[in-house]
Amino acid sequence: MSPAKTVITISRDEPLQVTRTALLSRAGYSVVALTSDAEVMTYLALKGRPVINLILMCHSVPETSRVSLCKAIKRVIPSAPILMLYNGYDPTLAEVDGRLENVHSPQALLDSVQLLISKPDSSEALKIP
Repeated sequence: MSPAKTVITISRDEPLQVTRTALLSRAGYSVVALTSDAEVMTYLALKGRPVINLILMCHSVPETSRVSLCKAIKRVIPSAPILMLYNGYDPTLAEVDGRLENVHSPQALLDSVQLLISKPDSSEALKIP
């Protein structure tokens, strides 16, 4: 049996973070829940951390942080896709690989995570309605 894929979740909203972590864990993913820019940067610098398969960024992360965190993540782990969850019209200049509106079902989130983890590297962002 292959080891669980690892997903980093980044959120400023603790209840959403707890819910998404539980959802992803039940689906078989290993989840690392981070809440601040400093936590993300510290985690990225860890020696011996697991291979990261996907980053899930919540709409609660401010735009300035989104941009800087995505740049740092792409520098350290360029192969890991970044999926941004957004709330309605929420434009971002952050370099993300996929976007999913928060109003979709939990299954839509899991489907998007699986799609991004299994897709070949691509420079084109995936847009999910």
